[in-house]
Amino acid sequence: MNLNKLTKIVAVVALGGVPLTAAQAQEDPIKIGFAIAQSGWLSNYDLSPYRAAVAKIDQINASGGLLGRQIEYTVGDTKTEQERAAAVGAQMVSTGVDLLVVSCDYDFGAPAALAANSAGIITMSLCAADPKMGVQGVGPYAFSGNSAAQSEGIAIAEYGVKKMGLKTAYVLEDTTIEYNKSNCAGFRHAWKETAGEGSIVGEDSFRNEDPSIAAQITRIKSLDVAPDAIHICSFTPGGASAVRQLRAAGIDAPILASTAMVDNYWLNAVPGLKDFYVPGFMSLYGDDPRPEMAEFLAAFNERWGEGPVSSYSVLGYTLIESWAHAVEQAETADADEVLSVMNSYVDEPFTAGLTSFSDQLHIQTNRPWLIMKVEDDTFKAVEIFRNTITPDMRLLFRVGQ
Repeated sequence: MNLNKLTKIVAVVALGGVPLTAAQAQEDPIKIGFAIAQSGWLSNYDLSPYRAAVAKIDQINASGGLLGRQIEYTVGDTKTEQERAAAVGAQMVSTGVDLLVVSCDYDFGAPAALAANSAGIITMSLCAADPKMGVQGVGPYAFSGNSAAQSEGIAIAEYGVKKMGLKTAYVLEDTTIEYNKSNCAGFRHAWKETAGEGSIVGEDSFRNEDPSIAAQITRIKSLDVAPDAIHICSFTPGGASAVRQLRAAGIDAPILASTAMVDNYWLNAVPGLKDFYVPGFMSLYGDDPRPEMAEFLAAFNERWGEGPVSSYSVLGYTLIESWAHAVEQAETADADEVLSVMNSYVDEPFTAGLTSFSDQLHIQTNRPWLIMKVEDDTFKAVEIFRNTITPDMRLLFRVGQ
């Protein structure tokens, strides 16, 4: 049974069988719970989109609320621990939230999301890029505000071949979390399709906590012909360490990286970095070509007195946009009715970009990207790029790979 419906039944019993009037029901706040990492390494990804989500909630409340009701939110720290995420998620669900927001990564967000899905409550990850944060993984009430990691890999592969004229690549995969594996899967698929079989001249792996990738660098430098590009599927801090070691070893080929390596906060680890490209969500540095991003940055700054430190922040803002829009269209916060509206989205123009969902897919697969490159010790916007290769379900769930 949907927990929201159960809560209504309990309320009737508690009042001696007297049901709440429509006016009383409308006065009740709409509740959002955040089961996210406020500490630990994942907080680097969770906190900025969380603050953006709060900025959007405050905007909605200042405009009269959602369906005439104010939105209340609570936040619990999962400390980047899977078991704690499950406990925090269950606690939020027990309070009768209408929406549960969970961490940016599937591995750490799913334990909390499972509690909400089991209770029939909409749950959305701030920015998980693994498609299992959806129907086929967590369940039908689970969504992500992000694009699939496969789409990231596809986009940067297509860009590298079609726009940069690159012909060969070497893949360096961080096997620590599912996100990295999915990103590399998308890259391999698109690179081979656009550059041809045999265009990936080597592959290797490492783990984020590895202090050295000297052996992997030796294998790259031992190739008969150096690759045109290196693709790194990783995240900070291990990804930054790998980039620093590659450049220190004299490997100066363009690096095509995953979106988790976007933004300036880590660039002091590799001073003077050049020829480093990622598919990004937006630019924080005043050169994003889309006016809606400037409006978002202004809203964030007004709420928090400073700009966001991560471009992942816009995903938190759009997460609230996309859910609130469905509530308005459904004219209720009831999970089943909101779910029906969200499953009908086709290229809805939210701030983070065109957004589509279906009853089988709750993550984006070809939302346009902003290609970013590092130059003069900062990320700079290059151009908007939309991948033409769309991952099918086998690729999204890495079936047979």
